Amino acid sequence: MKSVIILCGGRSKRMGKDKGSLLLNDKPMVLHVLDAIKNIADEIILVLRDTEQIESYNTILNHRNMSLKAVADETKDGGPLIGILTGLSYINSDYAQILPCDSPFISKDFVVKMFELAKTDDFDAIVPVWNDGHIEPLHSLYKKSTIETIEKLISKEKRNVSSLIENLNAKYVPVEILDKTNMSFQNINTIKDFKDI
Repeated sequence: MKSVIILCGGRSKRMGKDKGSLLLNDKPMVLHVLDAIKNIADEIILVLRDTEQIESYNTILNHRNMSLKAVADETKDGGPLIGILTGLSYINSDYAQILPCDSPFISKDFVVKMFELAKTDDFDAIVPVWNDGHIEPLHSLYKKSTIETIEKLISKEKRNVSSLIENLNAKYVPVEILDKTNMSFQNINTIKDFKDI
């Protein structure tokens, strides 16, 4: 089973808005991500901030014919590590691909390659890495068994996703192998990012 967790719980401090519901080419950004994983994922967990955000997203997701479950973060505004923990606790498979809802240019090829890598190696995480060593923890694939490590980090007040990866047996894969265009890793964080597209 191929599980995908989409993190959409955060509210952009720079935009002051819910990024997943922002329109890009007349379509909410979260739907761009969902379209990229259509016919690839068997199970989709959409992690949102709270029940109020779930209700607002029900309108957006109303016409999507996908096996999708919207869940609220275990801790409201707890950050992406809490979102990963929440999502992993709901999946029925051994691992899940994490995707942020503010990366509307994720390619199907990228997601397919990540799942192919998950079949061939026994790692806790598969992490895209840039030439300069910068990693993409919110475009990574994690085993469900990493829940225990996440809980330990949170108990020590460590909320950085990079801290999680440092504590895992991770396989680092160059981004150019996963997506030659690098577009899968482009985030929309500011109004200027919209204007630059």
